[in-house]
Amino acid sequence: MQYLSQRLAVESTRTRRGDQPRGSVEATQRERILAATEGLIAEKGCAGTSIEAIVKAAGVATITFYEHFEDKEACFVATFERAFEETQAALIEAAPADLAWDDRVRAGLRALLATIAADPGRARVCLVEAQMGGPALRARYEEALDDAVLFLRHGRGLASAPGELSSSVEEATVGGLAWLLRERLETGGGGGVEDLLPRMTEIALSPYLGETLRATVAEAARDDG
Repeated sequence: MQYLSQRLAVESTRTRRGDQPRGSVEATQRERILAATEGLIAEKGCAGTSIEAIVKAAGVATITFYEHFEDKEACFVATFERAFEETQAALIEAAPADLAWDDRVRAGLRALLATIAADPGRARVCLVEAQMGGPALRARYEEALDDAVLFLRHGRGLASAPGELSSSVEEATVGGLAWLLRERLETGGGGGVEDLLPRMTEIALSPYLGETLRATVAEAARDDG
């Protein structure tokens, strides 16, 4: 009985001090784990990121990690999703639906490159390490590329789009764009990535625009850069 009364007194004191509710504490712990994981992957890669290192960087106990994630790869997937969703939200804001489709492509690419330049570590997590952190993480990465493929397919509705486009042109285009970004991140650390805008814009739009428009698109992209 004495123990119970002491425990209630402690809990009452915590409440008066304005301690966070349990749900809020858990959300904060999860966010700290994800932020720590992102930083570690960016620095050491998936292969060099252990649960021990994650909990140490996040300032939580190992048991807390397992309260939120089944294993390390599940944490990697959640880290990717957090980074991808935040980046996607920024791109949607930069390229709203009321713009013409080709203008949305240009605005989206410009915003993507600016985002990478501002945080190359996060870009490395999403574009490089996501392919190396296990099958579940790679599958989530492929799903993200599929989103870009579906968006590009709207270009087939342009009056200038050729009727004989290959069924795989969007997959090839997205794969080529991802390769350019990955190469820059691996060889240059993401530095100067924004100078890729003209080339990436031309790659993205060329399949859907007539020959007379391609040079215009490339020149406009150079002006934006």
